[in-house]
Amino acid sequence: MMKNDIQVGALPYEKPASIIPENDQARLRALYRYEILDSAPEEFFEKITRMVARLLNTPSAFISLVDADRVWYKANFSTLDVPCVDREDSLCSLTIINEEKVTVFENTHDIPSLLSSPFVSSENGIRFYAGAPLITHDGYNLGTLCVIDGKPRTISEEEQKILLDLANLVMNHIEMRAMARKAIRKHDELYAGLVREVEVPLREQQLLLKEALHVPKPVNILKTAIQLVDDMSDNVRMLQASSLKEEDVLILQREMVPIATIAKNVVDELTPLADAKELEVFFTVASRRELLVDPDMVYEAIFLLLNHLIKYTPKQSSIAIDIFEDEQRFIVEISNEHSTLTKADLSKMFFRYATLEGKATGNEHSSGLELALVKNIVHSHGASIVARVAERGEGTNIVIDFPTV
Repeated sequence: MMKNDIQVGALPYEKPASIIPENDQARLRALYRYEILDSAPEEFFEKITRMVARLLNTPSAFISLVDADRVWYKANFSTLDVPCVDREDSLCSLTIINEEKVTVFENTHDIPSLLSSPFVSSENGIRFYAGAPLITHDGYNLGTLCVIDGKPRTISEEEQKILLDLANLVMNHIEMRAMARKAIRKHDELYAGLVREVEVPLREQQLLLKEALHVPKPVNILKTAIQLVDDMSDNVRMLQASSLKEEDVLILQREMVPIATIAKNVVDELTPLADAKELEVFFTVASRRELLVDPDMVYEAIFLLLNHLIKYTPKQSSIAIDIFEDEQRFIVEISNEHSTLTKADLSKMFFRYATLEGKATGNEHSSGLELALVKNIVHSHGASIVARVAERGEGTNIVIDFPTV
């Protein structure tokens, strides 16, 4: 059998000393650009797992994505009621570093090195496994489409071809899903930029032209109006070029650190700015859990968020930062008692070049790029971020939600 041909339970097999490929940082960047980790269930992926389990006559099937320290299930057709497992314990971690098109273990108990996984060695654990990698258009293995059984069995070449075809179908759908999300985002960002760079100066131009109707020699006014038109043309070209740019892929230097410590350092740095506006800052910590994050990136995200709320909080008011856990989530919540930001602002504040209706309360400036960077940092960590109107009062809540499993 030639290398890279379909594997049919070839033995002997020895688990590699390291399950981390040499290109893992680049592979993880590729994974994160699809913004699929920790996303909600989607019927397409659920159907694929049900279909492949039925076609291959196995009780369980998964669509897995191999993250830095976990294997997360986009679809889980099994009795295993968990969203993810440790990377070191998953057979999918072996699939993405295998050179075979399909990785097959017909009887895991015949391979001693696999018994280190509790999912293999436990009673009623995995005895049969077959996984096909999910390979991106530029050659990165993100995860697998796999089937498992609690008893040993064989798999035919035709069944492996079915697994391969369905894995390719899954990856094609992930690619199209990412393209659609990117197109929607680019549209929204471009629209927000057009409002900022075109609609506002257009209103100024209209006022100037109306004024020119009542001036005997409106040369200077017309020159100003022409300059506004030229500026708008330049801005439109800039926005069009910017809308074609890819969002920066961040390279994270992760380590286990307490998020509460990072947030406290941010509060200490920005307290003088808050004091200048007579804002009281409350800092509450209910969890000092350590998370695997890039501390500098997380610091920048929290700094930009707190600094943003300080800008849009009226004087003699208050801001709160709360750190706590909720079920299997770690929450960083930044809120203010009163805010000049509107509900419409909150729906677009993470767009690049967003024009906000709310006014900064101390003549501060905002480029519209800061919170887009925050969103990128948060998503790069597999976390989510949302801005919403506070349940009580007239404030804003910004919530960062880190998964803890």
